Amino acid sequence: MKIFSLIILSFFITNFNAQNFEGEIFFKINHDFKDSSLFNNRSLPNEMNYFISGEYAKIVQSTIIGNQSLVKDTLSGQTMLLINLMDEEVAIILENEKDTNEIIEISYKQDFKTILSYSCQKAIINTYNKVTEKNSTSIIYFTNEISNAYCNNFDQLKGFPLSYEISSDNITSTYSAKEIKSLKINPQEFEINKNTKTFTLKEFKKLMTQ
Repeated sequence: MKIFSLIILSFFITNFNAQNFEGEIFFKINHDFKDSSLFNNRSLPNEMNYFISGEYAKIVQSTIIGNQSLVKDTLSGQTMLLINLMDEEVAIILENEKDTNEIIEISYKQDFKTILSYSCQKAIINTYNKVTEKNSTSIIYFTNEISNAYCNNFDQLKGFPLSYEISSDNITSTYSAKEIKSLKINPQEFEINKNTKTFTLKEFKKLMTQ
């Protein structure tokens, strides 16, 4: 009985520490092109930064032509996509949107490595793309010291990925954490300007077809 109690206590301490992370995580993104005509695709991100505090995460992806951001509320499950449209910021509500990649299987390996002082475990994820009708495999190293609730990919993973790849028909993108800073984040980082035009995804798609 005492052993069982210790296991339960350890579980809650681990999850509290993971959810208790506050700070910034900086990723470098490299793209491997199978189709050389996509090499100069300016819309592909080359950097990704996470800002994490409490129940919020903000993910900023940088491209040659500008930035786009996601603001994620882990309690409500709502995500806001912020983009620049004709030099004007627009917010799009992404609520309960289904990912085109469906996770078929996650295989956890007894293979560990340290990334930026964080102990990471290897996982292999097999996914099925419902649009292309093709399977793909991703190799991931994740840490239990940061909650997966903040992550924008692999929502069934047991922890936060610090190294991973995403594959499609013509490109494989590799995401690698290059810097992690534990610090206080200004709450205004997650606020949407009251003057920002806001749409549901359905409304935005309709607007783009007009």
